[in-house]
Amino acid sequence: MPSWKEYKETGRLGQEERLRRLGLLVVDDEDRIVASLAETFAEVFELFPTANSLEGLELFKRHRPALILSDQRMPGLTGIELFSKIKEIDPSTVRILLTGYSDINVVISALNQGLCWKYVTKPWDHDELVSLLRKGARTYLEQAGENAAQFKILGL
Repeated sequence: MPSWKEYKETGRLGQEERLRRLGLLVVDDEDRIVASLAETFAEVFELFPTANSLEGLELFKRHRPALILSDQRMPGLTGIELFSKIKEIDPSTVRILLTGYSDINVVISALNQGLCWKYVTKPWDHDELVSLLRKGARTYLEQAGENAAQFKILGL
């Protein structure tokens, strides 16, 4: 990661700092899962954890994290309903659904509708989830770069 001086001179952030600034919204109605995920990703991303889906939507509106990790079955909004509302606000977000095996038809429908990028079944493999979120962050950054290039070509 470049030092502050290097950043001021070059205007570039190191990969780890770029990932951190993307932000990660973690939504699950089980406090222990939110705490576990927050502990796992605290060093990697700026976190916005919550055990309430409606609060998750408000956190998203306020902070605009690029990555969303949400449980499917929750009171208030389901994960898919939350993703739908977030996609209306910012379709470029990378949305990952945490779900049980019994929700597979819901997951397939969400994938087909473009409401989620990937899904992870509970219980998840720690290393795979970390890898998936890093891949999601890279995907987000690549899409942002492609969009910027297209805007430049179009003169926007």
